[in-house]
Amino acid sequence: MAFSETTNNSFADNGLAINDVARLTLYENGIIKECNKAGADLLGCAPNKLTRQNISTFLPGLGEVPLLEGERVNPYLRFLSRVGHQFEMISVSGAHYMSQLFFNEAENLSPHCLRIIIQPIGTQSVQS
Repeated sequence: MAFSETTNNSFADNGLAINDVARLTLYENGIIKECNKAGADLLGCAPNKLTRQNISTFLPGLGEVPLLEGERVNPYLRFLSRVGHQFEMISVSGAHYMSQLFFNEAENLSPHCLRIIIQPIGTQSVQS
């Protein structure tokens, strides 16, 4: 299913157009392949500065978890996404925030990749 601004989803319910949603594409080893402008803005730098960095730099909770099992997203990560688990996110400037992540296989990309949609929770920085 393709997203659109008229689709009834949590992003539209929050007043966000799909272009405003932070999206990252990762290789199976956690290295950032692509980042859209909204994702770069959320993390506090230009998209080209994020590529080739490990996602665990910005989302430390993903550092020790395999992202994929075969060609599929790790079922544990899908479970965490479905139950609304909050992940700590660290921006380039070092600010700590909480976010909810949504994981999807990135079809038609080789080698195997996955996409992460990041939805920040609130705007308040958390203490580390």
